[in-house]
Amino acid sequence: MARREFTTATRKAALKRSGKRCEAVGAWYGLPEGQRCTADLSLGVEYDHYILDANSKDNSLENCRAVCPKCHAWKTRHRDIPTAAKTVRQQFMGLKTKVKTKIQSRGFAKKARTPKPSLPPRKLFQEATGHDR
Repeated sequence: MARREFTTATRKAALKRSGKRCEAVGAWYGLPEGQRCTADLSLGVEYDHYILDANSKDNSLENCRAVCPKCHAWKTRHRDIPTAAKTVRQQFMGLKTKVKTKIQSRGFAKKARTPKPSLPPRKLFQEATGHDR
C-alpha cells in the first residue's frame, strides 16, 4: 500500500506551528532527552509522520512534524525502517497485535508409571538337529 502524504493545509499549519525551526525533540530523533533540534527550516524542511504512517494511518496535524532533513533521516534509519520491518513480519505471520503475556498450557495428564513385564530370555542360537542338514 502506498504511503499517504500530508495535505498542503496540514504542511502549512505544521510549518507555522514550528516557527520555521525543526520540531525534532528527544531520543525519537537521536537527540538528548528533552532537547529540541531548532535547525532553521529555510535551509530545507521535511514533513515527518511522528507515528509511522504504516502503523497509524494518521495524516493529521498532531502526527505531522516539520523537521530538518538530518533529523528526519536519523529517525527514518533508526526508528521507522525497523518498525516497518517488524510490522511487515507480523502481518506476514498473521499477527495483529503484539502478544504481551506468554501463554502457558496445562500440559499433559501424568499417568502413573507401571513397570513393564519382563520378557523371557531369547535363545540367540538354536542347536542344529539332523533334519536341517
